[in-house]
Amino acid sequence: MMNQLAVYLFTGLLEGGKTHIIQESMEDQRFNTREKTLIIQCEEGIDELDPSRFWGQNVYLETVESEEDFTAEKLLSFTEKRRIDRVVIEYNGMWKMNTLYENLPANWAIYQEMMFADANTFLSYNANMRQLMVDKLLNCEMIVLNRTPETIDKEEIHKVVRGVSRSAAITYDYPDGHVEY
Repeated sequence: MMNQLAVYLFTGLLEGGKTHIIQESMEDQRFNTREKTLIIQCEEGIDELDPSRFWGQNVYLETVESEEDFTAEKLLSFTEKRRIDRVVIEYNGMWKMNTLYENLPANWAIYQEMMFADANTFLSYNANMRQLMVDKLLNCEMIVLNRTPETIDKEEIHKVVRGVSRSAAITYDYPDGHVEY
């Protein structure tokens, strides 16, 4: 039996804060405890990762440019170069989640799946791109709403999330730095 490779999956639509939280996680020595980590980015956002600020130096970056290129063979080719302890995937919000689920190598196991969204655009995206929102919410363990204004309609957001997932934790991250669960 092959060892399972833990996958941390970051999903969400553009400007949801995926790159930012990956950067923060890799700078934090509580998360980045020097395991050999492969980060696979599937979209170019506004922020870029800065590996020079990562805690430890065992982090490798790879990119998948198109949904058609997100294949088990391609993913395995990234790990053939070096022995990897875990994988972080920043998944493109416009790609279907089934593409990811169907193409993960057999020994890759999703350890944690989190969705990130800008609180200011969440309801608008839901109204205009409902299927993409449902696709990302369906299996996530937690949704993080970044840039949450104090005046946010939490009841409306709660209805949207609970309409898709009864178990996903909902986290509000406010501009002043406080977090509410």
